[in-house]
Amino acid sequence: MKALILAAGFGTRLGKLTEKTPKALVEVGEKAILDHNIRKLLSAGITQILINTHYLADQVEDFLSKQSYRELVTTVFEPSLLGTAGTVKANWEFFRDADFLVMHGDNYFVAELEPLLTTHVNRTAGTAMTMATFNTSSPELCGTIVSDFNGVVIDFFEKTRETPSFRANAAIYVLSPEAENVFFELSPLENDISLNVIPKLLGKIQEHFLPGDFFDIGSPTELAKAEISYSRISQTP
Repeated sequence: MKALILAAGFGTRLGKLTEKTPKALVEVGEKAILDHNIRKLLSAGITQILINTHYLADQVEDFLSKQSYRELVTTVFEPSLLGTAGTVKANWEFFRDADFLVMHGDNYFVAELEPLLTTHVNRTAGTAMTMATFNTSSPELCGTIVSDFNGVVIDFFEKTRETPSFRANAAIYVLSPEAENVFFELSPLENDISLNVIPKLLGKIQEHFLPGDFFDIGSPTELAKAEISYSRISQTP
């Protein structure tokens, strides 16, 4: 299976950290978050990875050129940011009518991804996407979901205090070819997976829960939490 890492953003919430460094190369445990994510994908059996770039793209290219897995990674430069759904749509042919994984490149998590792929293979009939989720204490900062007794997502709340749920979207998805029509029916202004795709796929999304710590490193506070998590885990015998 192939994968797409969305890594083109500016990372403005990280302040001075991303003035001269792309967000994908911000480090957790002295290792770029992009490296953490690539290794998670390869460990799960992903065979080829596509990464979109934009801000300080040359640094990302230089970083990847020095890695042992460089032959398994392809980059695609976006002169203008396409949005998460827009990038998926623009690169749909890369996946050649097969299931593929899409993930945001700015999250640190401890769970392995192979169980997510297994859940997708065994998903409920009629579903076209499997969504990784995690538990959050700040649902107003996340997209949160409600699923039925089969683990199918039936409701979604994007960053609101009105949500009844503490189960959050981890922005890691496995998509099947059946989802193609949803992406290609989006208008040019509809370019976000959370805002524009997930609402159209309700009832057709399988949930997969990721155990363990999960942090969006888009803010200094969450980056600090990720560092603590990494330090704790690396010291565990």
